[in-house]
Amino acid sequence: MDLLEVFRDSPDLVSFPVGAVVFDEGTEGHVMYVVVEGEVEISLHKKTLAIVKPGAIVGEMALINAKMRSATATCRTGCLLAPIDQTSFESMLRHVPDFSLYVMNVLADRLHTAYRLLED
Repeated sequence: MDLLEVFRDSPDLVSFPVGAVVFDEGTEGHVMYVVVEGEVEISLHKKTLAIVKPGAIVGEMALINAKMRSATATCRTGCLLAPIDQTSFESMLRHVPDFSLYVMNVLADRLHTAYRLLED
């Protein structure tokens, strides 16, 4: 699934400068993002979990269990992000099977990485 192609021309794109915190670990989350331009660092307890590049997602976990953010997202470069709210997220899960599989793979990868980081 090419999320970049789907969201590149979204009217709701949000611009973040280098160093901006998109969201903080432990804060409430109501939206996830597709990275359209730039790089976002995902960190847990100040340890890097992932560097997210264009076409990838950040913040999905808060929409899945409607709880607090499990990590911090910080812009490593200037970024352009496409927000996806709960309603759009649920619609995509229902109607775009490739999106569901993609989100599950991202979650699995990040959970494995978080587990390894917390072991250290």
